[in-house]
Amino acid sequence: MLMGFGAFANFFIYQAFFTGIYNYRQLELLNMRSLPIALKLGVSTTIAGAMSYMLYQDHLYEEDLYRVALKYRMEYDKDLI
Repeated sequence: MLMGFGAFANFFIYQAFFTGIYNYRQLELLNMRSLPIALKLGVSTTIAGAMSYMLYQDHLYEEDLYRVALKYRMEYDKDLI
């Protein structure tokens, strides 16, 4: 699910910020047509990857639950015995 979110975010970040809206071209700080596509894709992938990593860290890893799971794992996990 996170990979899908990352791909979705990467596509829309690239479309929204790196292709440029031609009606507002005079307001851009940097002309995006002059940048190579590899640089634009690299930046949008980095942003999408950072967003996915933050979501992964915030929602999938709870320190307290992990501590409790490790404490009682030997009692309830029959594969470890």
